[in-house]
Amino acid sequence: MAFGFFKKTETADIIFMGGKIYTQNTDMPWTEAVACKNGLILALGDYEDIKELEGKHTEIVDLEGGFMLPGLIETSGHPVLDTFKNSCLFLKKGTFDETLAQISEYVSIQTDSEIIFAYGYDEAIFESLDQDKARGALDEICQDKPMVALGKSGLHCWLNTLATETVKAAAAEDEITTISLAYLLHVLEPLNSEIIPKEFTDSMLRYCKKGFTSVFDCGAPEHFTSIYQNFMVHAYQENMVKTRFFGSLLITREINPAPMIRKLAQYRTHCVELNEHVNFTTLKLLVDRTPCAVSITDSALRELCLLAADNGFDIHIDAIGREAVTEAVEALEATRSAGYKKSAFTVAHDGDVDIAAIEHTSFGQDIKETPLTYERDGAWIGIERAEAITEALDLLTVDGAIQLGISDGFGTIEKGKHADFAIFDKDPFALGSIEALKELQAVMTVIDGKVVYDASDDDSDQWHLMLTSQDFEFDE
Repeated sequence: MAFGFFKKTETADIIFMGGKIYTQNTDMPWTEAVACKNGLILALGDYEDIKELEGKHTEIVDLEGGFMLPGLIETSGHPVLDTFKNSCLFLKKGTFDETLAQISEYVSIQTDSEIIFAYGYDEAIFESLDQDKARGALDEICQDKPMVALGKSGLHCWLNTLATETVKAAAAEDEITTISLAYLLHVLEPLNSEIIPKEFTDSMLRYCKKGFTSVFDCGAPEHFTSIYQNFMVHAYQENMVKTRFFGSLLITREINPAPMIRKLAQYRTHCVELNEHVNFTTLKLLVDRTPCAVSITDSALRELCLLAADNGFDIHIDAIGREAVTEAVEALEATRSAGYKKSAFTVAHDGDVDIAAIEHTSFGQDIKETPLTYERDGAWIGIERAEAITEALDLLTVDGAIQLGISDGFGTIEKGKHADFAIFDKDPFALGSIEALKELQAVMTVIDGKVVYDASDDDSDQWHLMLTSQDFEFDE
């Protein structure tokens, strides 16, 4: 019998059948067929019942004995930084001299570049350094090309003399009296725009191959995030979104909170008409209590949490160090106690937790916990603590949706939810280990009842060609 009521005259847009469908719904864990209409799940159950929804124009997808699951949800991804990692120098953590050495080596091989751009230096290295000395150090490396480096937070910038003069000249011509960081980067245009579009489609393909239909970005500086959001909007307009994107605004250091919340609100507004394919609903905070770290104070953390929740945003905190975990949990607990019940709260940490200090809180329950994501590469971080395949799949579906605050529409295959699915030709539950699960390749992914990835004929080169050059303009 079909799970879900429907009129006999109603017909589905698409029906999936011919395989084993795992719903993650305890009332009906397994089913034979799923019917979808207008991007939502219309009904599920035995194929003999579901085929009553088949109409003249209904598309039938034969799973050919494969296994269909709710679309996987990546809660620990870095699609934004992954897209830009080959378009400039991503610096490794180091002292001032070590950072200069990395930049110097990079300059020596960038003989054809018109500008030198580096990202990710530790801003603590400038605490006792004179600005002129810092600029002079870059001049010694390169004087004939503009050179700009962006700090890890995305709020601190380091330029050589030529870059400084270039920006000042542009500001004078544009009659701008106050030079913002956004304007500075707009004038210099430091990213390699020839590389990024292909990296963008490559990143989407990597997620599709693993069965991900939704990806949360765990934090990137505003400059990268703004460009990436523009790419996603253009991809949506061309019907080329292959994974839902859940963006976040990253704050790693002390800053006036009100303008940042307004910026996040602008990101959210830009996504209003994008059918939940591109989303910005999360404030991402880094609380680092390791020695000499430049980070957010406890009082600022609490203020940011309250302001974000008051504006309806979810909050995801990466907490580095035991003290940071305690502060993060207590800030979120205070926010919840202030009456903000709808926002989703998450604390990512490395396992160093003072249980006694937070035993009175809802940590691990109402406040979700996940492995540390900041400055960590690679997929599957979110399931690294799972001990069984069933637990890993729960984290990638039901729990992932809860963490992102989207469980009303995603995470399970149920009537009325979004028709997002991942199809595999092997049984995930029969694999010998979680490592084998990580190697499993999807044969198809579906978003809103439409096949967006088919392993038999899709590749990123094809997707790149289908997007026009106008789609990849670097709007500011």
